[in-house]
Amino acid sequence: MKPRLDKSDLILFESVLKDSLSTVISFSAYSLYFPQEIPSIMYHDRDIVPVVEKDRVLLPLMYDGRFLGIFMARGTDPERMQALALDLPGIISLCLDKVLLQKQCITDSITGLYNQEKFHQLLEKAVEDIQASLTLGPAASMDSGLDRYSATFCVMLINPDRFKRINETFGYAFGDQVLYELAEHVRKELPEQAVSARLCNDTLAVFWPQAPAARCRELSENLRSRISSQVFEYPVSGEKISLSAGIGWSLFPQDIKGPQFQKSPFELAHLVCRKAGEALKVSKENHNSKAFAFSQILQHGGVVLEVLPMNRLVLNLGKNMDALEGQKFMVWSQKFNGQSQSIKKAGHSSGTYPAIHKGEIAIQEVQEEVSIAEILYLNDPAWKIESGDKLSLLAEKESLLEKQDMLNKDIQPRDLFTGLYSYRDFLSLWTRARIQDEYFCMAMLKLEYPGKDTQSKGIDLENLVQEIIRIVDRKFSRQPLSGRYSSTCMVFYFSGQNAQSLKEPWFYLLEEIKSSLHIPASLALADYPCLSYSKTDTLENCRKALEHARLTTPPRMACFDSLTLTVSADSLFSQGDTFAALEEYKQALAADENNLLARNSLAICYARLGRLELARQHFQEITDKDSENLMAWYNLGCVCLKQGDSLEAANLFAKCLEIDSSHAFSLLRLGQLAENSADFEKAARCYQEAGQTRDGAGLAPRHLARLAWKQDQKEQSREFLHQALLQDPRDAFSLNLMARMYLQSGDDPEIAESLARQSVALRPDVSEFWLDLADIFKARDKSEQEAQARARAHG
Repeated sequence: MKPRLDKSDLILFESVLKDSLSTVISFSAYSLYFPQEIPSIMYHDRDIVPVVEKDRVLLPLMYDGRFLGIFMARGTDPERMQALALDLPGIISLCLDKVLLQKQCITDSITGLYNQEKFHQLLEKAVEDIQASLTLGPAASMDSGLDRYSATFCVMLINPDRFKRINETFGYAFGDQVLYELAEHVRKELPEQAVSARLCNDTLAVFWPQAPAARCRELSENLRSRISSQVFEYPVSGEKISLSAGIGWSLFPQDIKGPQFQKSPFELAHLVCRKAGEALKVSKENHNSKAFAFSQILQHGGVVLEVLPMNRLVLNLGKNMDALEGQKFMVWSQKFNGQSQSIKKAGHSSGTYPAIHKGEIAIQEVQEEVSIAEILYLNDPAWKIESGDKLSLLAEKESLLEKQDMLNKDIQPRDLFTGLYSYRDFLSLWTRARIQDEYFCMAMLKLEYPGKDTQSKGIDLENLVQEIIRIVDRKFSRQPLSGRYSSTCMVFYFSGQNAQSLKEPWFYLLEEIKSSLHIPASLALADYPCLSYSKTDTLENCRKALEHARLTTPPRMACFDSLTLTVSADSLFSQGDTFAALEEYKQALAADENNLLARNSLAICYARLGRLELARQHFQEITDKDSENLMAWYNLGCVCLKQGDSLEAANLFAKCLEIDSSHAFSLLRLGQLAENSADFEKAARCYQEAGQTRDGAGLAPRHLARLAWKQDQKEQSREFLHQALLQDPRDAFSLNLMARMYLQSGDDPEIAESLARQSVALRPDVSEFWLDLADIFKARDKSEQEAQARARAHG
């Protein structure tokens, strides 16, 4: 595809154009214009030439004989401009060449989509923009109005089936043409704010900010349907070719788990792509190329690969699919799972077999691409699990193992080598033992086994576990009931004891493991009774404490407490489950009412759910206990602002500046309040001060642009908007104001429509954006679209 420039490129690469021109022309300010017609003042006979007017110059942006727009530079030297008059067209052409080169550096030469490097840059920037909201804590803010709005994004990978055959049969030139047309179909199907790229060979990618899971699923099915409906004709012979495609997608941050959040934005960008790739792989393995989400792999994509002796199985789920030790799955027959096989009668299908589960299994060891699982029970002992049987993930409390008739069957002797019960038998014995115990403690010991030598890992690990059990036996006079939670994790039940009495011996045990065996380990303890949790919940509480322990510094040990619940709730919040997170924050405060981390996070959850009075009460409690807690004061101010109490909000933001005079968000909020009161001088001062801070540098130009617009300083407003969009090309408010500016100034309404569409796509919740888009549709005589936009604005 021959590269070319268009008007949107001038907006995207505006900084490149400005910097290139500034090396030759000195100016103090500039603006881009996209008039519907070339101004008559620029015509000289049939040529279109620059116009010098006093201290400004109008430069026509001509490329390949096409008029793209006007670059207006102000504060120029008229004499120098007159001297350069004959050279200006050449200078402009060279600068536009540089813009085109910049575009070529980030686009794929065949499809015209973004290339792989640019795509990953977009992902990395998106991760950086939302990373602060992934984990709540003392510095967390409930303010989404000043910060970037995006709280999630989707990465979707598209790979046509058997594309290699097209290249080999019809040649690579035709293959490139098919790939170009395929990319065009993908691009046309995407929503306004989504962008597409070619990653490698025949794999296309989509980056979609603000994408909910349901919309991603809808888009993936629409893309699959559109691709399969296209027919590509080989021009030499007229042969018709159709394509199908596998599609896989992943969501950030919903598909990021636990310690993965601690990775850098660069690593997280690649990780979310890798997860989309795993979903694509499952999609390709599916015969009808059904679109697949990464989150569906564990839920419904598991398969038994091989049956091993000693009730062990090999599963197709590994670390690459976020499989975890201890996860439980229901096993379904290949035939009797309700969908795989049809009942045949007289040569035709007359129904489908019912879904009948075979039993339940638990993962014992997770490897890179597979897992080893233990059979916990069989629904029918005579009906064995086989290779190819399907799996469905069970939540912890969905397990059927707690039923007495399941647990009390066929308890096997302890493993003679390690002295541990299997996980199934440990659960059975624990269920019996805890009935009479009024209090007890559970412990989990997790080994961070490196497994460098794959060939000897299994034997070495068993020897290591045996040695650790010997150490446990020496440390505790009363031997606990002990079992195997997974291959690298042991679980212990201490009857009639509590965590406080066990912390010291476990601490020294961890030290001994580290010094004598040179293996890092993590330890978790959980008591019963604890809050309102049942005896059955204690094992899950212990597992949560283990996740908490693994996030701490050595010796990695944690007791299930208020902080553990906060860590667990933070994880739920980052995955978008606000209601579940809210309940865990409540439990954390029930355990410790002085847990300010949990209280701040709980208040933010309430605020985001619209329960402002409750949020206000909790923020107030934090400031009562910690008068220097900057973010609590700021969040309290934001709640007051949402409740319409502007005077109190202003006092609270001023209090924030007493604590930190360079707090950008408080300066911006005070600027907004002053602007709303028509105190433009104070507003400008606050915005300018905010612009001098690290956090406010990217946000202040948008507010300064709006302020200048209100004061009828259109040129200055344009300059600030250009700065704002350079900082964040996806700033919905700046895009909206720029669209209004282009419409009202008589510029090309197509540009205004494009900008307005982007703003509503990024912030569909802002009704004013829809009204502005409706006005633009009206100006372009698009009555049907205008009516739809106005209807959307009014709900």
